[in-house]
Amino acid sequence: MNDNVYDNLPTDTPPDILKKQIEIIQSLSYSERLRITCGLSDFSYQQTMNMLSKKLNTTDERLLKIAFVQTVYNDDLSKEDMDRVKLFLSKKD
Repeated sequence: MNDNVYDNLPTDTPPDILKKQIEIIQSLSYSERLRITCGLSDFSYQQTMNMLSKKLNTTDERLLKIAFVQTVYNDDLSKEDMDRVKLFLSKKD
């Protein structure tokens, strides 16, 4: 393992603990890593959607999806791309 890769990670975790965490993750099978990654992704999505639902005082799925994209991707999408995403998400199924 190349320790230099982990030296510059922004973390409040002590380096020896971070190294151990990485060793544990690397010891997992690909399917175990995928299961954990998907679980963390789903948890993060649900937490963000719950926060947005409370903040916007709505349960409207379309509005929440638009707010999610704006929250997560606003800095990465051009105004035109964001407008296209909002239009797509606001359409009824």
